[in-house]
Amino acid sequence: MIKYLIHRLFKVRLHERMLQEQAKKMNVKSLASNKEDASRSVEIRIAKVAFTIFFLFVCGWTPYAFVAMTGAYGDRSILTPVATMIPAVCCKIVSCIDPWVYAINHPRYRAELQKRVPWLGVREADPDSASTATSVVTAQTNPPAEA
Repeated sequence: MIKYLIHRLFKVRLHERMLQEQAKKMNVKSLASNKEDASRSVEIRIAKVAFTIFFLFVCGWTPYAFVAMTGAYGDRSILTPVATMIPAVCCKIVSCIDPWVYAINHPRYRAELQKRVPWLGVREADPDSASTATSVVTAQTNPPAEA
């Protein structure tokens, strides 16, 4: 599975390089439009969340798998009650952390977190006011058409 993910990562990087080279040939900064940039930003955020969840899964369940395999095929005398409880607690902690990972990466949650706990250092624009501010700036920069 890890080999597949690494292979996929290299393919994505190769594709990005090809797009950059094509953009250089066309004398443009990027082949993507602004709309695509916004959707790409969302996709990158989702990919980061997915990678974090995957990383937490591996970190939480690897000790448990080690203990289970040791109990099934290895020397059971090294498995003390404490040694078997720690991996189980790690798995439970990971399942408790997962919702926080999803919440921390949601823009509205981050904006509310910034309002309520400013010392935490979360820098997130309010999603509702950001769209309003964009429309106001657009309205001010575009003069009305004359008849």
